[in-house]
Amino acid sequence: MLRHPFNWKLNWKRASMAAALCIRPGGGGTRLAFHIQPGNYDTDTLIVALGELRRFLAGEKATLIWDGLPAHRSRKMHTWLNDQRSWLVAERLPAYAPQLNPVEGLCPASRAWSWPTW
Repeated sequence: MLRHPFNWKLNWKRASMAAALCIRPGGGGTRLAFHIQPGNYDTDTLIVALGELRRFLAGEKATLIWDGLPAHRSRKMHTWLNDQRSWLVAERLPAYAPQLNPVEGLCPASRAWSWPTW
């Protein structure tokens, strides 16, 4: 169970989460990184989240495996990813493959949460 001390005084009507399951090659542990923000993600906010992931990984190289969200496929994201090749490789999942996405399991659990809607 993930707990986060949200500051609901910010009057978020909707929160979105981007998550990454970070696994070191050859073992060494697994870490979960997640980014929460008000509203929906778009290309710009995903770029910010990926920048924070880079800081979280402290310079380690990463392979990003993600779905076909339009923000993942935008020209701006494609250009940004090309500039990040020194540390980040992005691979796309097949069109619909939730069983291949380790973060997908977080979503059903979050549907049971009661989010404030004031």
